[in-house]
Amino acid sequence: MKPYLYHIITLLLVLLFPSESLAQRFKVESFRMLPNDVTAFIEPIKDLNDEGCALVKVQAPADFAFSTPLGIVKRIDKTGEIWLYLPKGSKMITLKHPEWGVMRDYRFPEKLDSHVSYELRISEPKDINLRMEMAKTEATTIRDTLLLVHTDTLVLTPVRQRIPFNINVIATVGFGGNTKSAVGGIMLTAMKRFGGFVHISTDFGNIGKTTQTCDRYGKIGDTNPFYTGKVKHSNFMVNAGATQRISSKVAVFEGLGYGKITTGWELAESEGGGYVKNSYYSHKGLSFEVGTIVTFGRLSLSASISCLRGKQWFGNIGAGIRIGKLTGTNKKSK
Repeated sequence: MKPYLYHIITLLLVLLFPSESLAQRFKVESFRMLPNDVTAFIEPIKDLNDEGCALVKVQAPADFAFSTPLGIVKRIDKTGEIWLYLPKGSKMITLKHPEWGVMRDYRFPEKLDSHVSYELRISEPKDINLRMEMAKTEATTIRDTLLLVHTDTLVLTPVRQRIPFNINVIATVGFGGNTKSAVGGIMLTAMKRFGGFVHISTDFGNIGKTTQTCDRYGKIGDTNPFYTGKVKHSNFMVNAGATQRISSKVAVFEGLGYGKITTGWELAESEGGGYVKNSYYSHKGLSFEVGTIVTFGRLSLSASISCLRGKQWFGNIGAGIRIGKLTGTNKKSK
């Protein structure tokens, strides 16, 4: 075929199908969450708000470009697919291809969650070969466009927040138990993203030596002696466990330990005097504690619930100071 005939046929095809050559020639075949894919959890990428990104694995050629209203934190080109790290809460994405057109504002079925992986399949047009033949005369322009698109897709490299090591020293006050008594304590935490804590609380009480034990109502065996009305309490509890930071300001902690709570009633002089341990209000054994710590600069505030043997419950609050660096950044360059 003569060269001028080839150019005439190409021009006629372009004139006959102008809208089709410029229209969007691909579609989103499917979008789904990957419940068994833990890539986004094991290899997390943080956004500028120090939140874990969602990972969208796009099955499409590498010359696709993407943009979202919240931006794209990071793009990684893998064999056969493209990994896009998107900020938490992203709702839509725009897909661009230098030949096949643009799909604007494709809306996800639901907002994307942190540390969750998703799959986006793109269906390619069936007449790729024909359109590639028609575009031969513009090959150089297409290569330039591809280069610009790739540059646009590589958004600003995020500043990674480095979590500093901190120690919290917090004075606590608790209230509760069957006797509704107050206790004071001290809590120490040491953590980076993860760490540990120790919390000791007591009322510094001491009822002394007891020789007898009474029930809830003061009855000893088959007798019901007389009491003076004086009551003494002794509370002690120590718990230790793990801490986890869930944001730059908030951490949670949980742990186990040992506690001993004793209540004594004083006998009347006619009954021989001294204190009798009340078995209903006295317990010792395994304890546990769960709570949270919120920090504002150097100030640390805590709130927790502790329990002895599932019977004696205490609510605790505290305030203290944070020791160590407050923030840190770790910039990575591509």
